[in-house]
Amino acid sequence: MIALIILSSSIIIPCCGIALILVIIGIIAGIAGDTARKSKSDDYPDNMERPFTSTTVFQTFVNREMKKFGDLELDAFTIEMQGPVNAPTNNCPVMKTITLFDITSDKDDQKPVLCSIGNLQYQNTTAFFSSNLDTLPFMMSLISEWQPMLSVPIESLTFPARGKRLLLFTVSLTTLNGNVLAQSQSQFRYMNTRPGYIDNMKSRLRSAELAVKLAVSVSAVDGNFAGTEGRVVKEWIQKRIASSAESQQQEVKERLNSAVESSMIAAGSADPGDILSFCSDLIEMNPVPASAMGDKYDILDLCLKVASADGKAMDTELELVNSLAENLGVDRERFRTMTEKILPVNIHQTENVNTILGLDPSWTTEQKRKHLRVENRKWRALATHSNPEKQLQAKQMQDLIAKEMALLESSDE
Repeated sequence: MIALIILSSSIIIPCCGIALILVIIGIIAGIAGDTARKSKSDDYPDNMERPFTSTTVFQTFVNREMKKFGDLELDAFTIEMQGPVNAPTNNCPVMKTITLFDITSDKDDQKPVLCSIGNLQYQNTTAFFSSNLDTLPFMMSLISEWQPMLSVPIESLTFPARGKRLLLFTVSLTTLNGNVLAQSQSQFRYMNTRPGYIDNMKSRLRSAELAVKLAVSVSAVDGNFAGTEGRVVKEWIQKRIASSAESQQQEVKERLNSAVESSMIAAGSADPGDILSFCSDLIEMNPVPASAMGDKYDILDLCLKVASADGKAMDTELELVNSLAENLGVDRERFRTMTEKILPVNIHQTENVNTILGLDPSWTTEQKRKHLRVENRKWRALATHSNPEKQLQAKQMQDLIAKEMALLESSDE
């Protein structure tokens, strides 16, 4: 007789794979309190309330809430699931996928929603797509309470157009050979106040050209456009081409390739010391709209990856990228979180403590101590992370914090 296993927030069935109810690691960095979990209704009064739990139907729900991502609290969509999931065998490997389309015009005319988070993109495009391999421990299971699957910062998403949008989230659990075990769709009405990629196609292309030119400049600041750095830029361009409308792909390809060529000539002929001025002029001549914050972070993400492509981030490269972040007007803490993720301590040419730990030289000793205590708590929590690389990074950061704290203590004596 097949057992019916009830999964709840307080019961986790041990198995070889990850428990089905675990939050996807690396996407949900923290869980907000019950107050923050209340869905916002100021955009549309008719978004559905969370359905009652069911023992017969697998269902999903999309909640809009403030969520913590590291030290940042951001407006986000949280996709939740609940209900029965049946598998052909015990310990059955399953693929959990989430897709997101804009169906404002027509459900048969689905338009992709773009995402600036690399591990939430479909293959070689920037279209939103989440995929996670898991293990279903028993043939018949019931997720008895609503469980979060994934939280996505809304600012990381680019919708087709400004205004009232109808979004379609689809959650699928399939076997590795593609058999669907459970599937559910949820619609969400959202008021997008920023221009979409159709509204801003020309503007986004200009932003992409700027990103390529700045990335080439970062690679040239040490006098070398190495093969690894070139491959990073090439892959980035290929994603932008694949994410463009078919009718626009040739133009995108030609303009971005031209941007590489022109910036290589310009940056290559400039002295390394003049490249900062060259980049500042590029930003001034090609301003990114204030509403396109995702494009700004996308530019910096590319520049950081170029800086780290050869396995060692030069001081001159990091100084340039930090200056670009300041010129683009992005949030300082958000940018530092990006830097920590892409540039672990051991990839820095020298241990610039202020840059790595986010210390402001103008702070008082007590302000620095307070900041370091917060940093230490953050990295101590990651010391037992399941990812060995994250564990190593946590140890390196804690060691660096300890050294800096010791220096501050000695300066008081």
